[in-house]
Amino acid sequence: MAVEKFGASERLACEILGQNRSAFRKKKPDMGFGEAELRAALRAVAAKHPAWGWRKARWHLRTQPAWAGVALNGKRVRRLWREEGLTCKPKARKKRRTGPGAGEEKRLSAEYPMPALSFDFQSGVTTCGRHIRFFNVIDEYTRTALAIIPRRSFKATDVVAVLENIIAETGIEPTYVRCDNGPEFTAGALIDWCAAAGVETAFIDPGSPWQNGFIESFNAQFRREQLAGEIMDTMAEAEYLAEEWKAIYNHERPHGSLNGMTPKRYWETWTINNQLAIA
Repeated sequence: MAVEKFGASERLACEILGQNRSAFRKKKPDMGFGEAELRAALRAVAAKHPAWGWRKARWHLRTQPAWAGVALNGKRVRRLWREEGLTCKPKARKKRRTGPGAGEEKRLSAEYPMPALSFDFQSGVTTCGRHIRFFNVIDEYTRTALAIIPRRSFKATDVVAVLENIIAETGIEPTYVRCDNGPEFTAGALIDWCAAAGVETAFIDPGSPWQNGFIESFNAQFRREQLAGEIMDTMAEAEYLAEEWKAIYNHERPHGSLNGMTPKRYWETWTINNQLAIA
């Protein structure tokens, strides 16, 4: 502008503005075919999964046949992701735990699939204003979503029925279950079922959601990636959306704590690597 509008020389304009003359003359290189393909692929991932960031997009592309063997540098993917104006999730500042038992480590850690199941309820609403309760169950070791069941209301017997269905589908009985102290979880039906099945309960302390961090994180992702972007008119639609996201979460969505693998792939990899131990 100083050169074109005010007639200043290039040398004088760069000196006044503190700009290097070589940077003024340097032009942006033309976009190569490979970069154009990568930009298009990133836009396609963002269109299909609007809540994903560049890390999940990069992990997802690395599993696709078209990008097999292609080095997807993280800094490059991040730069192109930002230049395309795609979603950039702000980095959340971690809060220091100050509640009761914050400095104590009392949780049991899972060392293989299905010894520990975490479950909790999550609220939603249909367009008519009526509430929906989603009963979410995950495996703590592989982060696999075992159930996302929407209903208007839940009883302790409904919780037991969902757990029995999970055991029937996987063929594995959990060692213990982790949950809060809600009335559906402390009712006699669930306690009696756990005693009969030989499953221990690991209730978290009241007002201490960090002790059930896996399911809390799962609920947050379900809210951000599905519930916040969908309008549910009927219970049938809620069931369809829950099953749709469950399939995406287990089979397509890369998980940061699983080295970028999906929960199902991580479970399958663990099974293959531990066949002798399983036998």
